[in-house]
Amino acid sequence: MAPAVIPPSPSAREAALEALGRAAGGTIFLRDALHAVFEETDLEPRDRALATQLAAGVVRHRRTLRLFLSHARGKGRRATTIQPDLLAILELGAFQLLFLDRVPAYAAVNEAAEAARRTARTRKSGDKAAGFANGILRGVQRLIAGHDPGGLPASDAVPHPDGGVIRLGAPVLPDPREDRAAFLGAAYSYPDWLVTRWLDAFGGEAEAVCRWSNRRPRLFARANPILYLAPGDYTGGEYTGGAVPGPRPGCLDVSDLDPARLEFLLAEGSLTIQDPSAMLAVEALRPEPGEDVLDLCASPGTKTTQILEAMRGEGRLVACDRSREKLDPLRQMAAARRAKNLTVCLADDLEKAVPAEGFDAALVDAPCSNTGVLARRVEARWRLRPADLEELPRRQLELLALAASRIRPGGRLVYSTCSLEAEENEGVVRAFLHTHPPWRLAASEQLLPAADHDGAFWALLKKGVRNLFSRKGS
Repeated sequence: MAPAVIPPSPSAREAALEALGRAAGGTIFLRDALHAVFEETDLEPRDRALATQLAAGVVRHRRTLRLFLSHARGKGRRATTIQPDLLAILELGAFQLLFLDRVPAYAAVNEAAEAARRTARTRKSGDKAAGFANGILRGVQRLIAGHDPGGLPASDAVPHPDGGVIRLGAPVLPDPREDRAAFLGAAYSYPDWLVTRWLDAFGGEAEAVCRWSNRRPRLFARANPILYLAPGDYTGGEYTGGAVPGPRPGCLDVSDLDPARLEFLLAEGSLTIQDPSAMLAVEALRPEPGEDVLDLCASPGTKTTQILEAMRGEGRLVACDRSREKLDPLRQMAAARRAKNLTVCLADDLEKAVPAEGFDAALVDAPCSNTGVLARRVEARWRLRPADLEELPRRQLELLALAASRIRPGGRLVYSTCSLEAEENEGVVRAFLHTHPPWRLAASEQLLPAADHDGAFWALLKKGVRNLFSRKGS
């Protein structure tokens, strides 16, 4: 049998463009498109990281990039009228010019022009496309006056994701004094309706939410105390080879860990990728060894394994989700960690797994809008619609009620999301408490995105505990 032929390794830029093209229709997520491209090509880890940064940067900053491209085209000529494949090339070039310095400006422009040439069917049209791309991106380049690390965003200063601003030779952004939401939406690349919500909800903190949700996020991992890590390893010892302590106990910053080493530690179950904010829900639940615990929305298994680690192999955990496709990654993660006393089942089959007296505790990490994790889930800002914030809470309330009905008297329940929206968080909890008098709110927390964590919400519900929301006039 002839050996398998490995396709020639594309550049990181070509891989990013290919992934952007696959994800353009909205049928798959960018991360899945990138994974597919990486599976099909022989791309070095360093180039994979750059391709991911480029593709995610284009999607994350899409509104801002298109504003610059429209400005470079001239008054009344919108970037959205450009043919999609060519527009993606221009967006990628503009992203490199504005926000990356590892590729010289002339190289970014030339690479974009050549990529544009390759999209054409004939030599003549290829020359025309290359000339068009060159002219537009030269126009963007002329707008850029330089990076000001201490500057503040303005109509002629676009915020840089690493801090400070890019000074411009002309005002490109809306005037912040005339329409604050439109300015923040254009400067940080969000829909105006979402920024308006944040201004109403968070006031002066809204811009910080916009800024931190645009950061290139650090990569954090939870250390498994059951397996091979000794206490010294939590501080970045030889075993974890380059990881440094994260902002919470048992959390490591693995952003600079050798990719091969990280892959090994993840595969053997010593580490689990998890943001510090995502650790809070299970910490609030405090599952104990010997308990019967339910994880109702368990896929992909990150919090499931956290619960198992807290229970130290004693007791029983039932983890379920709505489809077999969602259960596959959960089973894989559990197998890698040699999980004991774990039952994995479909949500429709939950009744068969409920203990006779009910569960001691349950976690409902509900599907949500993802507005607390927009730095990582880059498409979410463009996929979310106002109507979703009416439909999602209805489903979240159903899940919360389902879990509550399977908990024994005196048990406890944690409801959590990675959302910043009140309808999905306090609103769901209030609605639940209104229709379930035996339950009371014991504690809750809303965490806004920051430099070292994502946004998150959790609420601990118990019987016989004063309803903390009542102090706010509810």
